[in-house]
Parts: sequence; C-alpha cells; structure tokens
Amino acid sequence: MKSTRLQWCFLCQHHRLAALELPGLCLALLLLAGPLECQESRAAEAINLLSYIAVDYGAAVQGGRVVDEALYRRQRRDIAGALELVRRLPDRPGRDTLESRLLNLDIAVANMRPGEEVRRLANGIADRLASLYQLPRSPVEALPAAAEAAPMYATYCASCHGEAGRGSGAAPPLNDLARMGSFSLYDLYNKLDPSVTPSHAAIAAGNGLDSRQRWALAVAVANLAVADIPPPPVEMARRYPNLTGLPGLATVRPVELPDEVASALLWWRGHPRQASALQHPLARAEGLLQVAETTYRAGDSVTAYRRLILAYRQDYLPLRATLTQRDPPLANQLESGWQVLRELILDDAPSAEVIAAFKQLRETLGRAQTRLQVVAPQPPGYWLAALLFSGALSLGLLLWWALRRRSRV
Repeated sequence: MKSTRLQWCFLCQHHRLAALELPGLCLALLLLAGPLECQESRAAEAINLLSYIAVDYGAAVQGGRVVDEALYRRQRRDIAGALELVRRLPDRPGRDTLESRLLNLDIAVANMRPGEEVRRLANGIADRLASLYQLPRSPVEALPAAAEAAPMYATYCASCHGEAGRGSGAAPPLNDLARMGSFSLYDLYNKLDPSVTPSHAAIAAGNGLDSRQRWALAVAVANLAVADIPPPPVEMARRYPNLTGLPGLATVRPVELPDEVASALLWWRGHPRQASALQHPLARAEGLLQVAETTYRAGDSVTAYRRLILAYRQDYLPLRATLTQRDPPLANQLESGWQVLRELILDDAPSAEVIAAFKQLRETLGRAQTRLQVVAPQPPGYWLAALLFSGALSLGLLLWWALRRRSRV
C-alpha cells in the first residue's frame, strides 16, 4: 500500500501541483521575481563578457604584443564592464574575491600575458561567479536534438554565420573546432539572449526565444562544429560518464580537457540524445538532482521540484522493480529518500534540511547504481560489431585447436 501511495504521489499528484500545492511558493517567487531576474541577468552578462575574453584574447595579443588593437581595446572595456556588473550584484561572502580576481585579469591583459593564462583566469572567474550566485547553467529537461532548431538557425543565424556555420565578414565561423571548443554549451546558450549579447538583437525582434528554443539552438550550433567527426568509442562514455549527461554536458568547456576527451565532449554535446543513451539511467537521475539542487539554491523551488519529479519518473521508476528484487532494503531507502525530499520542498522546509536531503538521495542513488550494475544502452551497430568480433574470435580458436591437433598427429 505504501509503495502504491508513493507512486501515486509522484505520477499523479504533481499534475495538480500548481493548483493545490504550490500557490505559496509561486507567490513568493512572484514577489522575488524582479530582484532574482535582475541578479541572474547581471551575472549572465558578466559571464558572457568573460567568455569572449577567454576565447578572443589570443587573437588580440600574440607573443607579448598587440596584433589587433581594436579587439584589444574592446577586451579591456569588457573587463571593466564585467567588474561593474559584479559590483552591482548583491554582496555575499566571496564577492570581494571575485573583484580581486577581475582586477588581476585586467593586469594580466594590460601586461599582455600569454593567451593560455588569460583564458584560465577568465574562465575561472566565470565559473566562480556562477557558483557564488547559483546561476542555473543547465536546462530544466533533457537537451533537445539539434534538428529541432534547424528552422530557428535559418531564421536567426544563417544570414551572418552561413548555412553550415562557415562564417562571414559579419560574424565568426561556427564550425571552427578550436574556437567552439573554448565555449561551454551554456556559453553558447547564454549568447542567444539579446539582453546579454546585444549583437543578437535580431532574436528580440522576432519576439525572442524561450529557454528550450535557446538550448536547442545552442545544440544546433555545437553540432555544426562536429558535422564531419565520427562518434567517439563507447568506452569513452564509460570512462567519463559525467560528460554524457547534465550538468557536465552543458557546463564543461572542451578546451579544458585532454584532446581525446575534448573531441568526445564536442561530439556528445552536438548529439545530446545519443550521449544520454550511453549513460546509466541512475547516473542521469543523479545528474538531474545535482541540477535541481543548484536551481533550489538559486531560489527557484518550483523548477527544482520539476527536475526532482523528472529524475524520479524518467530514470528511476523504470528500474525500481529490478532494484526491489535485488535489494529490498536499499529500494525502500531510496523510495523514502524521494518522498522526504519531495515533502521538504513542498513544505518550504529550511534550506539546510532540503540541501542535506538532496545530498543523501544522490548518495543512495550512487549505491543503487553499483548494486544494479545495469549496462547502458549501446548505439546502433554496437552489438553487431560485438557479434562479429565474437565470431572471429571463435573461428580463430577453432583454427588454432585444429592446427595444434594436426601437429600432434
């Protein structure tokens, strides 16, 4: 009876959530919407400026001297702009450190330090800024396929960036692996917000894009850079599972990884559906919970709840019966963890309790994943290749046995 009740809670009750269970949360969010949106917009704009500094500085300064004066001056202005935006954010422990790091970045650029050093400084500040102000950098749901954004790319991007992302005099290419590898998928998503990147005012002229459309367009842009690259070996997904799902797929920059791993991430983020299929379902659920916790810390309890439900329904529920058969106590503990976290969010419990419940549930999911030892689905052709390999191996062993027997005779 208890299991049936819990399943009803997650699969049915959430459909009437807005009407019955979240009016208090929604009202609170409406009251806070102005300050929260302003804070998020300023942080996103600062991160956008920092990402351009990280990517383009190497084209402005080479060998300790300025080779593009106009670009160099713009980068100095961008640092000043990012510093002003940070100073306008709410004061928190750690904001002074951010300001200090931005001043160090300005000194490094003024002294024309090597591009690698400036890139690491700028990206480090951007990541710290996102963490300090709990800026959500992953989508609410699974990343859309690149094909979903094809009409949007033709409408908003092709006139400047070219039909296949080859670029033009008006805009840089989008199929340049080296340049695109310096952006995270979130960086690309962030640049599609006209309020953050004024050069994309054409999007605003078309009444803007919602969050899902921007993520789809970011994936489509990422896909252009890997159009001629084959998919990485399946083994890469097993070695680096955090890069085939959220939040890693959205937040990690390929340039920060070894070449082999960077190439794999470039392909995975351009093909998020195929990448997700390589990930263990409970690993996907754990990643969604991590994203939900970040969203909750940022003050958005409604979206955090949606991600919690999505992780339960999409990735955990199909494996619940198997886990119950294999380890009933662990299954009960995991079921209780989902319910406790759900009720804490709905009851507007103290943040410390909710965050502790997130951590406990993720740890339990990790143990369940080890206990189940489910093999992730393989891409098309994988099992055929495995079958052919096994056949060749069997044939080789048969020939070896025959030759050995013949030599004995």
